[in-house]
Parts: sequence; C-alpha cells; structure tokens
Amino acid sequence: MKWIWLLFSILFFNLGYKYYEYKNFISHSQFITAKIVNQYKKKNYWVLKLKNNKIEFYTTTKDDLKDILNKNVEVGVITKGISFWQYFTKFYAPTFRLGILEDKKYKIFIENQHKDKKIANIFEALFFGDRLYYDTRKQLSTLGISHLFALSGLHLAIISGVLYLLISPIYNFLIPPYRNRNIDLGILILITLFGYLWFVDFPPSLVRSFIMEMIVFLFAFYLRDIFSFKLLFLAVVVSLVVFPNFIVSIGFFLSVMGVFLIFLFFKYFKLNFLNGLVVLPIYLYVAMIPIVHYFFGNFNLYQLFSPFVSIIFNIFYPFEIFLHLIDNGDLFDEVIKSYLSLGDKFITFYTPEVLFWLYLIILGYLASKPLHSQNHYKQ
Repeated sequence: MKWIWLLFSILFFNLGYKYYEYKNFISHSQFITAKIVNQYKKKNYWVLKLKNNKIEFYTTTKDDLKDILNKNVEVGVITKGISFWQYFTKFYAPTFRLGILEDKKYKIFIENQHKDKKIANIFEALFFGDRLYYDTRKQLSTLGISHLFALSGLHLAIISGVLYLLISPIYNFLIPPYRNRNIDLGILILITLFGYLWFVDFPPSLVRSFIMEMIVFLFAFYLRDIFSFKLLFLAVVVSLVVFPNFIVSIGFFLSVMGVFLIFLFFKYFKLNFLNGLVVLPIYLYVAMIPIVHYFFGNFNLYQLFSPFVSIIFNIFYPFEIFLHLIDNGDLFDEVIKSYLSLGDKFITFYTPEVLFWLYLIILGYLASKPLHSQNHYKQ
C-alpha cells in the first residue's frame, strides 16, 4: 500500500511540475533549443517537428531550408493559445528566427565514415536515437524490421550483454572475491545504461526497457518467474508515473506489447536455446502483425524473412559499434543499401479496428488463463 501512495505522490508531483513549466512557457514568447525530428514539404512551405526534453511541437516556415533533419536548432516560439493538454502531448506554434546549431563531433565522426547520407542516418538512429528519413522508414516498415532501427529493449539487452562481457574480466582482476559479483556488475551496468538513456534523451521504449531491467535486478533474489506479467505491469506503471506523456506514445505501446507477447510465449512454451533464438523471433513477428498493421500498413513478401534478419541483428549491432569505433563503419554499406531497396515496392493493408480490439482481448484472456501446472514451461 505504501508503494501505491509513493507512486501516486510521484505522479502528482510530476504533473504539478509539468503544469508549472507550462505556465512559465506560455507566459511570454521565448527562445528554445530543440532537435528537428521531422521535416517535409507541403505546397510552398516546410513543416517541421521539433523536440527537446520538455516539449514536442510542430511549426511551419517558408524559408528555403536544406535538409535539417536531426539538427539542433535555436528558435523563437510564439506560445499564445497553447492548452496544457497540448503542451503535455504535442501542439502547433508559430516560430521566428530559426538558427541551426553546430553538429556534435561524435555525429560528424559517424557521418564521415559513410558516403551515403541515408546510410549514415541509419547508424545515427541506431547509436544516438536520431530520426530516420521518411523513405528509409517506409522501406524498414515494408521489410518488417523498423523495430531493429529504433532504439528499444533489444538494443538495451545487447548493450547490457556486451558490457557484462567487457567489465567481468576487469572486475575479477581488481575486486576482492568476497564481494557480491552479480550485484556489483548489475549496478555498474545500470549506471552505464542510465547514462546512455540520458545521452539519447530518454526514448519511451528504452525507458520502459531500462525500468524493466532495473526492477528485475532489484527483485532478482525474490522472483521465481522473471516472465511475470505483474513485473511488466509494474514497469509500465513506473514509466507512466515518471514520464506521464508516454501514455500517448505509439512507440511506448508497441514496446510494451512486444514484451507482453514475449512473456506470453514463455508462459506456454519451455525456456531453452532453440525457443529463445529461433522460435521466438518467428512467433513475435506473426503475433505482432495485427498490432503493427493497425498503425502501419506497408507490406511485401520480403517481410516474411524479418524474423531471420532479427536473429542476425544480434550479431550485426555490436559488430557495427566496433567497426564505427575503429573508423571502418562503411564495411557493409552496399549490402545494407541493396537490402533496403527490397522495401521499395509494397502493398498497404491495415488491421480493422474491431479485429484489433478483439485481438487484444484474446491476448488478455491467454495471459490471465491459469495453467494446469505452474511450472509448465520450465518442465
């Protein structure tokens, strides 16, 4: 009961502080720093979507702009007429005196390794959480691998594994044997991951994954079943308490559903190497189709190979980090370009709303249905 009151207290504090920020924001026109997370031409003007760690909003300009996607800018915002709900979610605001800030050195380092700006953008999305170009997003969506190139729990899990392998030998050499190795390494990894979240500006899917990992770590000695729906529910509640605006995030919802389906899989099937590495990606792709296609409609036959691409990605991602660190990030550029081109042609279909909600109800029933044996998937 104390935990419930604590969570409610944090939620009300966050909402109250958000309202304080809102009142200060609308009190006068002001200059802010933000990142351009979307840019497209409409008739004779540009539509821009800007985001920083407080707000996300749209604006328009008739300036003759070049490609400034993912650029940091300083811009004046006219804040009159913005409601608290709009401030809390997204809004439109007129702007003036937009100025482009200098790129970070680490981004220039990545860009200089690629001749094709589109490929450089893919790796900036993978490493720094940058937004992908519209054409690239369509190709990845058609091929069914958008989730691989948008920072999520998969990336956090791979990074955690790599950190564990790198830190373990150093820890064993420096730290006395009477220390609790698992606790020490867990804390070091969580601190490093939090720094990475801060660096990429807390994407919703990564926040959910980090909170999940932290909860699993805190309760590791008490949990008999790490695939607990209660654990997922707690992670979702904590995420929404800390970041209430995630409630309108499609990315957050898809991330939660992906983990939900993984937990559902291991409720009914054994946890072993074959299921985890081969069967799970295929199942997850099929199970996510009605959910993903409620929001995104692109499809072609190459999408059927996406589970196998997901398996390869577990090796590809850390290897690409290594290649970019040694300034050889362009090694697979032509392969990536050829693969992406397979997503140029597609058909479009969306899951009807009635079927979408019916599917969610069925999933909820399967999750709540008791098994004859509590140790079913462990046997």
